[in-house]
Amino acid sequence: MKSIKFTHSLLAVVLGSVLMSGSALAAENSVGKAVENTGQKIDSSVDHAEKKIDDTLLNADVYLADSAITAKVKGALLEHKGINSNDISVKTEDGIVYLSGFVKNKHQAAQVAKIAHGVKGVKSVKSTIQIKK
Repeated sequence: MKSIKFTHSLLAVVLGSVLMSGSALAAENSVGKAVENTGQKIDSSVDHAEKKIDDTLLNADVYLADSAITAKVKGALLEHKGINSNDISVKTEDGIVYLSGFVKNKHQAAQVAKIAHGVKGVKSVKSTIQIKK
């Protein structure tokens, strides 16, 4: 009888040990998965932040390029005598130059558009220049 009680006690200890080690292993796996998920979330956040920075820099580059084109067009217009560049507005978006304002005649309107087309970086020119009366 003592032998059976001892066997039952030993069996209880062994089963208890197995259950405890199984619980510890499960907890360790949960922690491992949590760490892995956190790492993936951090990687995703870093990738997202890098993309935002790249997009911001690209937009800044486009803005600076457009500003440079606008300045070059205005400078080129200033060099042409007979064209009052004070009456002409120049705006650039994505390499497209938008001209508006007033000139004396159709020839000047065509000349202003031609000057703008000749500036490096200009993709196209949209003109709403009007003839003064």
